[in-house]
Amino acid sequence: MELNEYLEKTNTSVYSLSKSSGVPYSTTLSICRGKANIEECRLGTLRALAKALEVDLMDLIDGNLKLRTRRFIDDTIDLDVASLPLSLRKFAAELEEYDRNEDIAFYAAADTMLLEADRCLKSGTIDLTTYEKLTRKYPIGE
Repeated sequence: MELNEYLEKTNTSVYSLSKSSGVPYSTTLSICRGKANIEECRLGTLRALAKALEVDLMDLIDGNLKLRTRRFIDDTIDLDVASLPLSLRKFAAELEEYDRNEDIAFYAAADTMLLEADRCLKSGTIDLTTYEKLTRKYPIGE
């Protein structure tokens, strides 16, 4: 799919792409609207855009962008999130959002959540079984 369609489907604004890539907004907008021929853009510009979108450079140039299907959360783990302490429920909601957006910030947030889970385990707020389910459902490694 073309860049503009890809941005729409991933809920990415031209502005956020410009900011995350470091490519000036006017340049990014021209590329997205098709006013600038992507094949005639500077390589550095295209690399920056591809890196910000986490897509292959050639897929960007060829207009063969594909939606990612990576999910971070293991939905096969049966965990009653509603029964968790409030702090862990908030982390779970945050992680769900990162998962929906396929944002790799998921891993840093999961790491922080598991530190909180350690504290809850030590204080007796959660049991070992719940802790183990948390570590499997919300993994911190890629």
